[in-house]
Amino acid sequence: MKKLIVSALFLTSTLAFFAQTNLITDGGFELLKVGTKSYITVSSGKTTGLSGKWQLTFAKGGCPEGCCQGTSEIVNTDKKSGENSIKIAINKQTNRNDIKLLQSIKSVPAGVYEITFWTKSDGTDCPLALDVLMATQSSTNNGKDPFTGNFVSSTDWKQYKLKVDISAWTDEERNEMRISIRPNTSKALPVGPFPKTFWIDDVTFSQVTAK
Repeated sequence: MKKLIVSALFLTSTLAFFAQTNLITDGGFELLKVGTKSYITVSSGKTTGLSGKWQLTFAKGGCPEGCCQGTSEIVNTDKKSGENSIKIAINKQTNRNDIKLLQSIKSVPAGVYEITFWTKSDGTDCPLALDVLMATQSSTNNGKDPFTGNFVSSTDWKQYKLKVDISAWTDEERNEMRISIRPNTSKALPVGPFPKTFWIDDVTFSQVTAK
C-alpha cells in the first residue's frame, strides 16, 4: 500500500512538473527594457535560428510601401502581470499573415503541450490566430488544425489556450519549432475595420503529459 502511495505521489509530481515548465523564454517580457524596439524584424525573413528570442515580423511582401506598417515596444503601462507587456500598434495590414509575434524553441521533447497567452486590444472581435509550426515549415505558413487556434480579441485582458500533440513530429521538426501569435486587422480578410492596438503578456508553452 505504501509503495502504491509513493508511486502515485511520484506520478502526480511528475505531471505537475510538466505542467509548470514553460519552454517559452521570457513569456512575460520582463527581461526586455521598457521602450525596447530592437528585437523587431521588419520583414517576413527567416523566422528560425533565434532560439528563445522574441521576433516580430512586419511583412513587406509585394506592396510598393510594404504590405503592412506598424510599431511595437515593451511597455509597463498596461500588463496582465509582472512589470511589462508587449504593445503592438498596427497602421496597415493587407493580409492575415503579415504580422506575427513568434519565438522558436530548440530541441522540444515529443509529447502533448498546452500554449496559453493573455491579450487585450483597443476594440473587440478582432481575429487572432495562435499557430504551432514545425521547424521545417516556411516563414509564410499560417498553420492549420489541429495546430492552430482561432480566437477574437477583447478590450479586457483575456487568456487563450490551445492544446497540441506533437508526439509524431520528428526531431528535426521539433528543433526550432515556432509558437506564433497572429493578429488579423486586414480589411480584406475578413471585412473590417478592427482594433489596431494589442497588448500581449504571459505566453506559456508547457508539456502536460509525459512521452
